[in-house]
Amino acid sequence: MESMTIFPASRLARGEITLHTGRHQGRDVLIARGDGPASVGLTGGQPVGDAMVYPADYDNMLVWERQLAPAPKLVALNGAGYPNGYGAGNRIVVSRRDVPDLREPSTLGGWDGIYRAAARSAVPFWFIQQSIVRELIPEGVNPDDYPGIGHTGGYGPRELLRAGLFAYASLGGYGQPGGYGQPGGYGQALPIGADADHAIIIGRDEAALQASLALNKLALDESADYTKFTVDTSHLFGFTVTLSAAERRRLQGAFFGRRFAVANLLPGRAGFAFRYDEETIWRLGHKYWRACAVHKEIYDHVARLRAGRPFDYELSLDETPEPTAPEELFFYLVLLRDVMGVPEGGVASAGPNIGFIKRHDFEGDPQRELEPQANACASILRHFGAMLSVHSADGVRAATGKGPGVDAALLAATGGACELKVADVYQEVLWQVLAASDDPAERELFAESWRRTHDAVRLLAQVYRAELAGMTHEQAQKLLSAPEGRAGVAARHGAEGLRWALGAIGYGLPVFALAAQLVDVTDPARPDPEAELFRRFMFLPYRALRGPLFRTLTRAGWDRLADAVDEATMIRLRAMGWA
Repeated sequence: MESMTIFPASRLARGEITLHTGRHQGRDVLIARGDGPASVGLTGGQPVGDAMVYPADYDNMLVWERQLAPAPKLVALNGAGYPNGYGAGNRIVVSRRDVPDLREPSTLGGWDGIYRAAARSAVPFWFIQQSIVRELIPEGVNPDDYPGIGHTGGYGPRELLRAGLFAYASLGGYGQPGGYGQPGGYGQALPIGADADHAIIIGRDEAALQASLALNKLALDESADYTKFTVDTSHLFGFTVTLSAAERRRLQGAFFGRRFAVANLLPGRAGFAFRYDEETIWRLGHKYWRACAVHKEIYDHVARLRAGRPFDYELSLDETPEPTAPEELFFYLVLLRDVMGVPEGGVASAGPNIGFIKRHDFEGDPQRELEPQANACASILRHFGAMLSVHSADGVRAATGKGPGVDAALLAATGGACELKVADVYQEVLWQVLAASDDPAERELFAESWRRTHDAVRLLAQVYRAELAGMTHEQAQKLLSAPEGRAGVAARHGAEGLRWALGAIGYGLPVFALAAQLVDVTDPARPDPEAELFRRFMFLPYRALRGPLFRTLTRAGWDRLADAVDEATMIRLRAMGWA
């Protein structure tokens, strides 16, 4: 069939009808052959030769998942009883806008390598995972109003889910289990999850908080068919509140005079006990009140969206200056359940700060520091029926995970009852593969990414030194959110300087200080995909390079990337005893 690419592993049979996923005339499509193809429940079909070809749009991919497949594969994994798993944050993603640009129409943009590992894994994958208000752009917002978001591709939560389900179907996820490419089928025995990751509520005053809530609720509305919702309210720690007499009584009743005992999740190990004096109750109650109240509001919003369908709700607590104190993690969870009214078992998982820094290896002693912290946090979460989620699990390089001995310490601390969330490693692997390629066009694409990244970091360093050094994060945000502040930065550092500053401020003022530090010690004439400057800031120009990436890579290039992504994933699975 003219210009038709068919993914053989996607084959489904429905009576006399055979269905495949494919690509046709620059579109993702679903192809039905046989008697009565109009009866399969898909919409928008057009006859092409002996087939009926349907758009692989959002609604049709849900029909494939929920009605055409032998069984749905997209589930709330923790709610279904899985105590561990792997979150694979693929950011390469061939969106519907990218399909016409593909030099190689059979690529599935990194998901093939992830799928290979998932098919050999003993634990399920959150196969679809990106930050819905940092990496994605909700369809219902004007991107110009939020210049710091959408750096992975300019698509929204619905398109990520559509593209992820299309890739999963195309790779054979709905077929009979038998191992990737092995006799007996391509299918995967375990279900998958979709994580609407890292909804981030910010604001140091009520007006800013309400604006952030509105954006995040819009993104959540567009994520209603995801099965997991990860929400970060840590920016609200210390938000000024005045508690009413009734609220004070609720707070006091939950903690005053009580001693809490927590068993260790590992048999034979000592448990934990917590008691809070009156001063600590008021101090922690005020510190966490607004953050927990917003969690209850968001939890209720998600519950309405899901309308009775199961979902997992995860707390993101890791973007704090210091590791999460176990006694404060326990307090936080009691506050959510017993004071705010989040239902028993409503929190499926949480990602406390266990000492990890994004894109850095763990810098402490894995046995003496990481293992006790992870064990305490995992035990506390188990007490509430929840799982430890290890955020920022990417390290300096794929071959060493988060650093030597780290995964062994996590395994020893939890018995493997946790989730690893990774994302940066897949982008890093992409550029490493291109930098080492025999194809001059692929090497040049990496060189262009290096140049753009270095230029962006140079401008961030200039903005930091001239405008932001000495400010608090709140002061810097205020400057870059005010029209006159933006105009001043643009006048002194150009439109590009302002653009990169707006793109980076959501990650905090330390990112600017890091740019100033690294630009002075990085030689722009020596491109290196493992250079710290490149690893930390390659996300800034990535979106603009997606078109050239898809127009450049050949089948051989995509195959090398799939092999590297597969191996990077298997390294972590093997280290955690999951493969």
